[in-house]
Amino acid sequence: MSTPPTPPANTFMFRLAMKAQVFLLRRNWIGPMSKVLMVITTTGRKSGKHFSTPIGYQRDGDSVLAFNLGGGSNWFKNVLQNPEVTLVIQGKAQRMRGAAVSDPAEITRVIDLYCQAQPDVVKRFWGFDPAVGQAERLKGAEHLRFVRFTPV
Repeated sequence: MSTPPTPPANTFMFRLAMKAQVFLLRRNWIGPMSKVLMVITTTGRKSGKHFSTPIGYQRDGDSVLAFNLGGGSNWFKNVLQNPEVTLVIQGKAQRMRGAAVSDPAEITRVIDLYCQAQPDVVKRFWGFDPAVGQAERLKGAEHLRFVRFTPV
């Protein structure tokens, strides 16, 4: 199994690209990428300011799932502190409440859902082939933290 990729440095160009993605996603002008990318707007856990970030998502019935590599991203930490967020999916804003997925059986189900629905994301960001067995999937996803968003 390969090591998951490291997120890019928070450079000026990276921040500019993120702002451009947010702009395009809010207007649903990003084409097929809007089926896997959304904008999450969180409230800063320290500042109280609102921050908008493009992240990947997966629908699961009425809820929306997202993952974070290692749990270190600001959006992830902000959701844990201030769970009410706004998600913009395919140009439509929705108020949602986020909660970390912590139940081992539910984590297994979420991993299986991603492996089935988004195998390219699993290969690229999680660092393993989604066709591997259950034990290998769980080991390969140890570095992931999942959040489930439900309507407010």
